[in-house]
Amino acid sequence: MPETPNPPAFEEAVRAHLEPVRSQFNYDQMLHTFLSVERFRVWADVVARYRPVAGARFLSSGCGYAGSLLAYRDAGASPVVGVEVDDEYVHFGRLRVAGLPDAAVLRYDGARLPFDAGAFDIIESMDVIEHTPDPRAYLHELQRVLAPDGLILLVTPNRLWPVEQHLGITGPPWLPVGVADAVFGALTRIPWLSDDRRFRYDRLRGMRTQNISPRRLRALAKELGLFLQVLPPHLHADAWPLPRHAPWLERLGTHRVGALVAPVRTLVVTLQHHRS
Repeated sequence: MPETPNPPAFEEAVRAHLEPVRSQFNYDQMLHTFLSVERFRVWADVVARYRPVAGARFLSSGCGYAGSLLAYRDAGASPVVGVEVDDEYVHFGRLRVAGLPDAAVLRYDGARLPFDAGAFDIIESMDVIEHTPDPRAYLHELQRVLAPDGLILLVTPNRLWPVEQHLGITGPPWLPVGVADAVFGALTRIPWLSDDRRFRYDRLRGMRTQNISPRRLRALAKELGLFLQVLPPHLHADAWPLPRHAPWLERLGTHRVGALVAPVRTLVVTLQHHRS
């Protein structure tokens, strides 16, 4: 299947939406986040090593700007569906999949997914669980709509890594969320603080509701009866969508015990139903 391009209406809407922040420090990053599909194609290739993508029913939980829907559709998944709690994301996601008969972006309440049990073969959850008020309830809903032989790809910032990855601030992941918000909120009142730092520190409040550690994620999977596998970046050579660590740290991060202490940036795991 040929690669599906971004619709012109989507690109025009994105550029118009970002025009007021063109001078902002992360403008180029935001534009790339909106428009890029390539990194999702790499994720689809990674997933295909663990569960066939062709013919799979695909759900992106927290689909953002729906780039993954295009990538997995191009890889043979059908239908491809995204859900979002944010009206802005829903708007842009729908612009992006407009005219594709087997693709849809739906708004939902963030609590119960509007699908029957076992409705999807592959579920993607990328940088979502750290924003949820109840990670266990969130994972339980993904488990409910996962087919018996399905697979969840879950990606989330690692609490063991000291940098808050959404804003590039060192320190917040090692503090309780409320404490970090208060501390860095207070720092915005320093008169000589740069505009860049002031903007980042101010945005931190409300950015996350959870700091997820490998230990906590493993405990949640065990509680829900899900089999958790840490994906090994070093086995994917250059076809890995995230920045690479030193080889010894990557290997430590995939060891059952080592993963609990390895300060890798991002947790990348698959979750599957336990087979009886």
